[in-house]
Amino acid sequence: MNVPDYTLVIGVDKKHLRQLIQVWPTFIKHKPSLLKQPMVVFYDKYEVNPTYIYEYVKHPNIRTHKWPIDNIEYEGQADSKWTNPQRYKMLAGFVHVPSMCVETDYWLKLDTDTVATGNDDWIDSKWFEGSPAIISQRWGFTKPANQMLLLDAWVKENKELLSEMDQSSPLNLTPNEGSSRLNHKRIISWCSFFNTAFTTTCSDFANRTCGWYKLPVPSQDGYVWYLAKRMNKRIVTTNMKARGFKHRNTERNIKQAISESLYA
Repeated sequence: MNVPDYTLVIGVDKKHLRQLIQVWPTFIKHKPSLLKQPMVVFYDKYEVNPTYIYEYVKHPNIRTHKWPIDNIEYEGQADSKWTNPQRYKMLAGFVHVPSMCVETDYWLKLDTDTVATGNDDWIDSKWFEGSPAIISQRWGFTKPANQMLLLDAWVKENKELLSEMDQSSPLNLTPNEGSSRLNHKRIISWCSFFNTAFTTTCSDFANRTCGWYKLPVPSQDGYVWYLAKRMNKRIVTTNMKARGFKHRNTERNIKQAISESLYA
């Protein structure tokens, strides 16, 4: 089968716009096929002037989307990695924004700490057989450790609002006592394709139960993986690193990977 059309979706606040401007030349060099697909950049309206997106992120079919929606606030602890309200706000955008403005059957999430390194013929058309909900880098644990149990409880507490889940069973993924993480097979979404119709379902479920544009847990990939697994949707896991990407989680390592990508 052919690779379906998809929309590239990237989310930026002040920090991540700076990263995007740095990594974007690696995609121009190594993944020029991205320029043939539409692109949406949603931006934190409190931190980013969209003029800079158009100035530095050159793409022939780019649109911007203001985020968050007016009068929506995201709770959390500013000093916490997992419940930081800024992190929660931007991750919620990856559930709700595509459901509002993506017109293709799939969309591609690329995080701004992802560097392209080569191989533009990187998409395997077999990934899309059977219309999977998710195609993503494989991963082996969830943090915080109780996240999947919280999602089981969320479904149970909202069973009348989530009638589509009536026939499904809780995942019952329980961490070892005292562990800081839950070890299990799942995804990490720094380079991932998502089925747009499935994303819209995820957005709808959250809106019904958590308030507009919120999530039951402050994790985009944890939430959507949970729903796909519980609803028996097809999930394709692969090795995106072998497809010409590097994922780096510190500014120093991102800059080093960019230098190697562009000049080595």
